[in-house]
Parts: sequence; structure tokens; C-alpha cells
Amino acid sequence: MGIPVILAAFALASCAGVSIGPGARADFNAGLALFNQGRFQEALPYFGKAVSAEPDFYEAHLYLGRTHLNMKNYGKAIPSLRSAWRLSPDDFKKQVVDILIDALLGAAFSELGKGNFESSLAYLREVISVDPKANKVKEDLSNVLVAVATALFMKGDVREAVKGYTDAIKANPDNKAAYIGLAKALIKSGALSEAIEAAQKALTLDPTSREALNMLKELIK
Repeated sequence: MGIPVILAAFALASCAGVSIGPGARADFNAGLALFNQGRFQEALPYFGKAVSAEPDFYEAHLYLGRTHLNMKNYGKAIPSLRSAWRLSPDDFKKQVVDILIDALLGAAFSELGKGNFESSLAYLREVISVDPKANKVKEDLSNVLVAVATALFMKGDVREAVKGYTDAIKANPDNKAAYIGLAKALIKSGALSEAIEAAQKALTLDPTSREALNMLKELIK
């Protein structure tokens, strides 16, 4: 989010009668100056002091979260961004939630890379809870769900894999990889007619997919 947008938000907050003590505002401004220079590690304590002094200072929560996000400290960014979202004025919440979603998706990918599938899924579910439509993240969300489902399938947890692939398709009905994965999991579970439907859908989405075509040939046999 650009700085002009944030400054506009400050103006709105001031008009709404939000009162922030001078000490907290000074710490925030010092942190903001460092943030704008890319000096994130140095900015952190200033935002932290502002939040401690004024727990309802949503801009400080926001920038504390944004600083951690820029440092890829997703687990630390998320609580601050949740607070910013909760405390911010209604006409600013959509902008805050976009940043929160970025942090949640980053955390989901990070946990996935560590093999923490349940944690990854929990972050993804929160994405859906904060913005059920989440149009701008549907593709990423679907791809993470495919990755989680594939990992579950490789572990032999076929039932959960089927659920994961199904959720991935719900998030993005045009995800070919989700249909291919679902077809494989359904074959493993013995649901061959459903597997055929999934493979056919994958082939419809990508008529050049040899994987989907070969799978469909084997299933029809």
C-alpha cells in the first residue's frame, strides 16, 4: 500500500476524533521515517513502543505488522495486522485486510515449506474467514491447497487429500492441477467414476495435458 493512502487514512482518523498521545505519535513518526528508508529492524522498536503506549493506535499496529511482513516474519506480522484490522475505521478495513491476507498467505507458504500442513491450512482458512470472496488470492489459495493435498496424498492420507483437492477446486474452479490430483486420489480410494469426471475436467481445461489424457485412457480401460 502506498504512503499517500496511509496518510489519507491518518486524516480520516483525525477527523473521526481519534486522540493519540504526543509520545506515541513521536515514536510512530520516528518508526515511519525509518520504515520509508527500508530500515525495518531499526523501525520495529519505535512501532512497538507506540503500540504499548496506545493499544488502540491502529496505524502503529498496521506498521508494526507491515515491518514484520517486509522482513518475512509472518508469524509476528499477523497478530499486529489482526489488531490493525479490528481497530481501523470501516472505510479503511479493506485496505488493511489486503495486507493481512498477504501475511496469512506468506505464513501458509512458509509453514507448507516446513511440512507443517495443519498450520498451513489454518492460515488458509483464516484468509477465507477475513474475506470470503478473496478474489485476488483465489489462485494462490488454490495452489497452496493443491500442495497441501499432494503432500497428504504422498503420506497416504487419501481421504484428507480428496478434501484438500476439492477445496482447491472450490477456491479456483480452473485449477487443472487440482483436478489431476483429485483424480489420482479418487483412483486410490476406488472411486473410479468420480476419478474419470475429474480427469475429464482437467483435460477440458487443458486439452494438451498428456497426464490427464493418459490417466483418462487408463481409467476407461
